[in-house]
Amino acid sequence: MSKFHSCCIIDDDEFFSISSKRVLKHFDFSDNILYYTGGQEALDGLIGLLVENIPLPTIIFLDLNMPRRDGWSFLEEFQDLPEDKIAHVQIYITSSFISPELMKKAKNYSMVKDYIVKPLTDSAVKKIIDSQELE
Repeated sequence: MSKFHSCCIIDDDEFFSISSKRVLKHFDFSDNILYYTGGQEALDGLIGLLVENIPLPTIIFLDLNMPRRDGWSFLEEFQDLPEDKIAHVQIYITSSFISPELMKKAKNYSMVKDYIVKPLTDSAVKKIIDSQELE
């Protein structure tokens, strides 16, 4: 049985999403992996799930640097959704930038659990799984 019912990758880098899906499947991480290529597409899709009364994914892997609507803009909009619908969601920033400033900024969002430097590795996924088992 999977660790989570569903998770979501929001990233415009197709190679990252394919390699991440492979790692997630290796760990039987999620029954369902949603994928969006940008922040606006993700917001539209996730709001669509809420309209259909479908729970949002437990884990979201969010890239920061995307066209049209970047990760920061996504976070600003997402945190304004109804609290009872997003309280269970944990967001993991996935970025190729190793930046103390960005890592510090990410901590300003309570739903952001961690900042993962790309690529998504076995050890990063194992750390997420282990942290859930401790809660």
